[in-house]
Amino acid sequence: MPPPRLIFITGKGGTGKSTAAAATALALVRHRPVLLVDLEQRQSAARLLGLASDGAETTPPRDELSADLTAMTLSPRAELEAFITRTVPLAAISRRMLKSRTFGYVTAALPGLEAFLMLERLRLLAGQAALEDRFVVIDAPATGHALELLAVARSLKQLAPTGTLNRLAHAVDQFICDGNRFGVLLMLTPAELALREALAAVSTMRSEGGITAVTAAINCVPAALFTVAEMMKVEAIPEHATLARRRRDLAHGASRARRELDRAGVPIIELPLIFAEGLNSVALERLSLTIAPALGLDH
Repeated sequence: MPPPRLIFITGKGGTGKSTAAAATALALVRHRPVLLVDLEQRQSAARLLGLASDGAETTPPRDELSADLTAMTLSPRAELEAFITRTVPLAAISRRMLKSRTFGYVTAALPGLEAFLMLERLRLLAGQAALEDRFVVIDAPATGHALELLAVARSLKQLAPTGTLNRLAHAVDQFICDGNRFGVLLMLTPAELALREALAAVSTMRSEGGITAVTAAINCVPAALFTVAEMMKVEAIPEHATLARRRRDLAHGASRARRELDRAGVPIIELPLIFAEGLNSVALERLSLTIAPALGLDH
């Protein structure tokens, strides 16, 4: 089964979502052009791939592969202004609306409007990607903010039971519930708190958002290294014992996460613990090759 046209990557802070976004884009670009979108305006994933973005799509002058990789940054305010400009085609009137005090009151009364218009933009990007046969990878906010963002369409449908906003909210809701067009890659580490948050997020996405395509990526999974007998021997060297216990705990945490996510019916990707001072191109390539099969892609 091919990957969703748009992959929305989120997770608890510090779980490596921007790194996963960069690696996912790298895995996909071997097969189709990819647009990498930053919703937090930090450009962390873009920088990992040698991309820079000022809001427009940019292409890095690197090699043949990266020629099909572009990046852009979205901001809520810019999407609100673009929406008003599209809705009110007369430029003078739309500019006056955006500057008016009354319009400021309206947007303050609908705090989810800017977030909703970000989702609408993602829907449009996914539709354009389908026409152009490419993929979109979203470096999204951390889990809490991401859940608020994904829930805003259904909330807006209740606030605006008729009219343009209701029609758009219905279209956005259908979009995020369509596993062929929209999928979530949820990052976590082999830690109890990260696992609990991930399981709660999956439950919320499914029950309240109707999102069907959710995959969990367990990051920093270490290879099995020490037997029980070896652990007993290494206890005689305190510094080594501390490191060995840390690695053992990570391995046990990964096993526990694997069991509980599997019990919840969540597809799993395991990303290896990489021992490096910084994330270089070799490490990013390794992560992309790990992600590719889980996306239904050949290396």
